[in-house]
Amino acid sequence: MKSLRQLTSTTLLSLCATWALYAAPAVAGPPPPPPAKGGPAVPPPSGGAAVPPPSGPVAAPSNPDGAATGVLAEAEDKYKAEDFQGAAVIFHAVASGKTPGDKSRAQFWLGKSLYKLQYYAVSLAVLSEIVTAGPSHPYHKLTLPWLASLSRELPEGAGVLEKVGTYKPTELEDSAFDEVRDELYYLLGRFYYQKGDLGQSIALLGQVPDNSDYYIPAQFFLGVAETREFHGPQAVEAFKNVLRKNISLKQSWAKDKKKRKKEAKAKAKLAKKNKKKQLAGEVEELSFEEEMQRYEERANLALGYIFYQVGKYDTALKYYDKIPLASPYWLDSILASSWTEFRLVEVEPEQANIHYQRTLGYIHTLNAPFFYDYLYPESIILKAVTYYFNCRYQPAKLAIEEFNRKYPKTRDDLKDLLAKAPEDFALFDLSVKIRNSESKLDPFVEEVAQKSLQDKTLEKNYAFVNELVREQGQLEDSKSDFKGSPLAEQITETLDGLLSLGKESTGALARNRLMQQIQQINDLEREAIKIEYEILNRIKAGDSGAATERRPVRPKVDAEHEIYNYNGEYWKDELGYYNYKVTSRCKEE
Repeated sequence: MKSLRQLTSTTLLSLCATWALYAAPAVAGPPPPPPAKGGPAVPPPSGGAAVPPPSGPVAAPSNPDGAATGVLAEAEDKYKAEDFQGAAVIFHAVASGKTPGDKSRAQFWLGKSLYKLQYYAVSLAVLSEIVTAGPSHPYHKLTLPWLASLSRELPEGAGVLEKVGTYKPTELEDSAFDEVRDELYYLLGRFYYQKGDLGQSIALLGQVPDNSDYYIPAQFFLGVAETREFHGPQAVEAFKNVLRKNISLKQSWAKDKKKRKKEAKAKAKLAKKNKKKQLAGEVEELSFEEEMQRYEERANLALGYIFYQVGKYDTALKYYDKIPLASPYWLDSILASSWTEFRLVEVEPEQANIHYQRTLGYIHTLNAPFFYDYLYPESIILKAVTYYFNCRYQPAKLAIEEFNRKYPKTRDDLKDLLAKAPEDFALFDLSVKIRNSESKLDPFVEEVAQKSLQDKTLEKNYAFVNELVREQGQLEDSKSDFKGSPLAEQITETLDGLLSLGKESTGALARNRLMQQIQQINDLEREAIKIEYEILNRIKAGDSGAATERRPVRPKVDAEHEIYNYNGEYWKDELGYYNYKVTSRCKEE
């Protein structure tokens, strides 16, 4: 029995490691805290049309600090007067070599103008050419703050981090970056984390001050990096900093409710306006407060995983319990709590019955109809093992049969799904239909596939596709004189190229996630076979357990809770607090 307990309890470790991929390109060692399933997305290319050979007289060398001359002076005046379309058309003419002038300067100002016009992806494509040119480009240094600005407007799937990552950490000390240095520390720290240079990542993330808007995300990823480096105390401290900072932020937000309500209303209005242009399906957009709340929830879950890993199960449960029902991570905390209660039997064998009751109670919550779209095959395996350790072999066998009825066939259906869309481009279209429940697949298969595609990295890629479609729609709605310009042709060409690659890279990532789901079912099936083998051996040996039924231990109730008998109905305020009556039929030794 001991070896079976150790075998199955590794499922939570697997869950922790998978969930950690929300933020990690690879997993090493014990289960790190969140995020990211699926690994980093393939960044889009810089895009844009090839720059034709210069015509006319050769331009003089660029002087970033000097005044503009010729047509560029006119264009910069238009820019300062907020005639960004007129300015952008002139900048493009010079940058493309069709009009004589300082091409480097025009290229930089074109990127700025496109940003002001909200063609963010095209702006990134233009500025990426400066980044690629490196320090030899006269506007290389001045481009970095604009990359920081683009990181606020574009989803992470756009690949801004990769561009920021071409700059050296020592360059951030330049006085030109005073206003955005905190943000650049964070972005560059994230880049080095993705690259696997955890030491450099920790050094940069740790420099973000606590009065910065980037302090909470920086501390969260600092905690993840410290965990992967096996620096337990430092990781715990970083995650606790996330919790502490959120407390102070909530206090300040409470004083400014009217302003927050107005901002939320404006955001909802903008989301409604852009909804018709979402090719990749609906993608959740969070306010600053909502995003910080998510970091708090993920920090609590991460702390729970850390304390679970070191065997402090009671402390782990306290952190899991802090995650609210409305959180997208709540069900993960319920599954983690079920495993933690199961492992507490080893620490408190005299309380085994109450821990087994809670284990099955958490699994009962996961089966509630409220969560029909959320599938946790691991919970069925845990249910079987819990019954097994209570010598209730028939219920354990039924749990294994439940798993075998659902998941091996689902795995085969997922394989067929991938075979029907061998090209990543085609799989992108199919994945969008799955996300929108329009795939016409078997409902259960569609639900499993949807859960596989509920992924932070994938969400960022779908969001980038939607941004490209938004920019295409914006160009289509622009005035005819701008739509007919050579600049509009470049915008169209750039967006078409980025959209094509965006769909393909997102489809490739969706394929990877579905393949991971297939592998997870394979792994769980192997565990199910081992458990079933042990169960059948017990049944064949006639080991039916004790003849007399024992009474279950009554749970202790504090002043804030009451005991109600379950009558077949689920109530939301009861979720997570069930105790499933079960007693051991094992013969006392």
